[in-house]
Formats: sequence, C-alpha cells, structure tokens
Amino acid sequence: MSSPLLGNVRVQSRVIAALDSERAHHCYLFEGPSGVGKATFAFWLARYANCAAPTRPCDQCPSCRQMLAGSHPDLLIVGPDPSKATRVISIDQAHRTIEAIQLQRHSARRRFVIIDPADALNEESANALLKTLEEPPQGTQFILVSARAASLLQTIRSRSQRVRFGPVPGAELRGWLAARGLDPELAVMSGGSPGQALKLSQGEGESRRKLRDALVSAVGQPLHKAFALAEAEGKKEGGVNRAELVLDVFEELLRDTALVASGREGLVHPELRAHYEDWARILWPGGLGRMWGHVASARERLALNVNGRTVLEALLAQMNLEAR
Repeated sequence: MSSPLLGNVRVQSRVIAALDSERAHHCYLFEGPSGVGKATFAFWLARYANCAAPTRPCDQCPSCRQMLAGSHPDLLIVGPDPSKATRVISIDQAHRTIEAIQLQRHSARRRFVIIDPADALNEESANALLKTLEEPPQGTQFILVSARAASLLQTIRSRSQRVRFGPVPGAELRGWLAARGLDPELAVMSGGSPGQALKLSQGEGESRRKLRDALVSAVGQPLHKAFALAEAEGKKEGGVNRAELVLDVFEELLRDTALVASGREGLVHPELRAHYEDWARILWPGGLGRMWGHVASARERLALNVNGRTVLEALLAQMNLEAR
C-alpha cells in the first residue's frame, strides 16, 4: 500500500514497509522543507497502522473516524503550547505526554505520538522526553516533524531515525496544481512545496513579492532604510510574527544566489538573476555561508521571544556588512 501524497515515494514506501514488517523504528524524525507533507504522512501512518479494513486507511472504520475527528485516545498530537506567548512545546506538555503513554492503550494496535513541529521543543521539554524517546512503552510510535531539524538537540536527533523528505519534483507538482485550476508556475515559486504553493495561490504570493522587493532594495543601502523595513515587518499580526516570513523570503533569496553562483537552475525568483549575480560575486562562498548562519541565529532568537524588529535590524545590518 502506498501513500497518496505527492512526491517522496521511496521515502514513504520504506517507512510503510518497515511498519508492515514490524521493523519500524520507535522514533522517526521526519525532516525536510515546510509544506511537503511530513505531518500529513505522519497522520496518514497513524490511520494506516490502526485501520480495520482490508484496504487501509479506509477513513470509515471507527478507528479512522476517531482519528479524523481528533478524538482517538491512542493518537496524541503535540504542538506549541497555546498558553505561551512564544512558539514552544512546554515542559508541562512533555510531562503530560509521558504520563499519557504510561496508560494502557485503549484500542489501537499501535499508539502514535506526533510532535509537530519538534523544533518547538525547548531544552527543558526536550530533555524531559529523552528517556521516553529512547525507550517508549511497547506499541508506542513517536514521529517528530521538523523543517529545521538542525535546531533540535543532538540528543534528540541521535535517538531518532531520520527520514528526509525533499521538494516535490517540478513536473509532478505542476500537474497537481493544473488539475486544481492553479497556476503551474507556483511549483517553482513554492520551491517544490505543495503547502507553500497553496498559500501562494490564496494571496500570499503578492505579499511575499512585495517583501522580496523590499529586502532586495534594502541591501547595500543606508542602514536607515533597512531599519525602516525591520520596523515595518518586525511585528506580530494575529499572533503570528511577521519576522518569520521575512526570514523565509530571505532564505529564498540566499538559496537562489547559491544556485546562480554554482551555475544551477531552479530559481524561485528568476527575474532577480541580475541581483543574484551581483550578490554571488560578493558573497560566494564564505559570505553566503555566514548569512545562512545569521538567518539560523535569527530564528533561534525569535523562538526565544526576542523582539522581531531587533532581530531583523541585526540581520539586515549583517547583510549590509557582507555586501560591501
């Protein structure tokens, strides 16, 4: 039985085969770009493993229906603590998860604990889970989901079997988009991410283009322009930190620059090739590597609830120093 998800067919097939043969690792780390189906596949696996129908998952049997309704007692999905101001999985959540899986399974053949995103674990909550991840109760399957696996504690990564999901191939994603009446070119703009392509189709694309152009314009200009951008974008809207979006777009620009510098195709923003060529001459290779590091540090500071404006000011100042 194969998963209906786009792309990553071999990756998914290996995990399904391990599950079918009772050789599944007790703790998987599903890592890779955002929006490529990691969490969706984890949820699909939970239904597949516990479905009572000949063709699994049927989404009709009691187990499937309970999981789809979010009411199955043997499926725990752990996400950021809604009571916290920051995007964090708290120590209290870790303790509640440990307590819950000590109880006897209710009806499932295999209990699933899906932690998404696993990079929201802070050091305290991650350390609390270490022993449980290493030796979970019999019949309990952990799946950690992360688009930023490098930010996880090494002790967490070492206790997991890492499963790498990649972007969906362009032709496959273009066909999927066209079948839904969406612009096939979103396949390139989304970097091979169906989830991101859907967001772009729903109006986020124009917002990202404006932000992209503002970032490009701020590089190499007097710092007051960069700081004006940081002031405008370093705020929260509806509980979401817009600085996260700035970092996402900034990473797209750095990725495109690396592709141009190495003579490869597949640019997310091909119309900016002239800018990328300028940046590549200045930044490749050392400066570009340092900028990736600065972006990673900026994400860590945002996770610690450092003010978004402060984080972006520091990042844009570094970019301007590198671009001299």
